[in-house]
Amino acid sequence: MAGITKNFDSKADIIHALAVTAGATKEDLKKFGESKWDSSTGTYYSNGKMFSKMSIFRAKTYFADQTAKYNKIGTAEAKEMAQAYDLAFEAICALEKNGSGENSDKDGTEQ
Repeated sequence: MAGITKNFDSKADIIHALAVTAGATKEDLKKFGESKWDSSTGTYYSNGKMFSKMSIFRAKTYFADQTAKYNKIGTAEAKEMAQAYDLAFEAICALEKNGSGENSDKDGTEQ
């Protein structure tokens, strides 16, 4: 890439540099370094990724729709796929439940 003169030690360093270039504050960068739920916005931060309330809603909708679709097919393979999609849906629901204040402190991190 032309114009880049700094050597980065890791992918995290590159992401950090890009975030700073895009205007991220020190507070924003802290959120990306740890897994936590921001209950004020419904946003989940994990492994350097940010999942907005809307993207979480879309994922839940997708997995619920896929579960219903594969359950209707009725074959053993389809039931196995339905179970995998249902597991993903339930995992997101558990994440939301745990991050909404139950078993978490006021900033949404697990105790």
